[in-house]
Amino acid sequence: MSATLDDALGTMTIMRSLVLAVVLAAVPRVASADRVKVAVVPMIAVNMEAARVDALAQDLAEALRTELEIDAVGGVEVRRRLPAEGLSPGCIASTACIADVAQRLDAQQLLFVVMIDTGASGAIQIDSTWVDPVTHQSAPRPAIDLTTLADTTSRFAAAARQLLPDAPVRAKPKASLGRMSAPVPRHFAVPSYLTAAGTVVGLGTGISLGLVTRERYKDCEVQGHAGTACTQSRRDSIRRLALIADAGWVMAIGGTIATAVLYATSGESSHVVVEPTPGGVAVSAVGSF
Repeated sequence: MSATLDDALGTMTIMRSLVLAVVLAAVPRVASADRVKVAVVPMIAVNMEAARVDALAQDLAEALRTELEIDAVGGVEVRRRLPAEGLSPGCIASTACIADVAQRLDAQQLLFVVMIDTGASGAIQIDSTWVDPVTHQSAPRPAIDLTTLADTTSRFAAAARQLLPDAPVRAKPKASLGRMSAPVPRHFAVPSYLTAAGTVVGLGTGISLGLVTRERYKDCEVQGHAGTACTQSRRDSIRRLALIADAGWVMAIGGTIATAVLYATSGESSHVVVEPTPGGVAVSAVGSF
């Protein structure tokens, strides 16, 4: 009697193990995967072609991937893995059907959607129900109303957190205009050295020729008092020296002003440098402040 009881208990244990193995095989698990995989599964489509349904399901899956830290599949890939005859309307209430869909799509969560073309200028209403094949929990989600196809992406992105409220939100990259450049202090560059050299040359010319002109002019005055007038050629020579001396002074003044301006504008404050970013190129005004 004892042996018979032990055999019966052993048989029951084996059967339990087999049942548990079948159940675990029927429902996909997150094995070494960091993200939960969600499948967008079209259930019913009213007044809509299959291609349009697949396109919207694909857009919804992409919006979920963009906004949340999950993997999502939808569109033609889902239709290819489901039965050719499609899903029955009662699949969402059947544990066996849900497990089969989850296994076919290798997904840990399912989002069953119903799409209805209301006929009002192409407006589409999308109702969805979230289902967890493991815990058999389900919950209806808020409807999404698409007035035009142009706002599909924005509407799906805005609804992503409501469709999967337990999923972690994907961190958005911080907007950046680039980097700040290092400030440049005022300094003498090659142009300022040239203008400074011109100042020195002009100053030397003006002083030296000015002194020579003054001495020759005094000599002429002395000769005039002595009754001997300066020749015309000597007067012309004094006039030329005076003009060259004046030109030297003008050159010195111009060089001084140019050197001061170049030195004053040689510094540069910190400013934003535009750099490429993963999302594109940031544009900003660049200049000294």
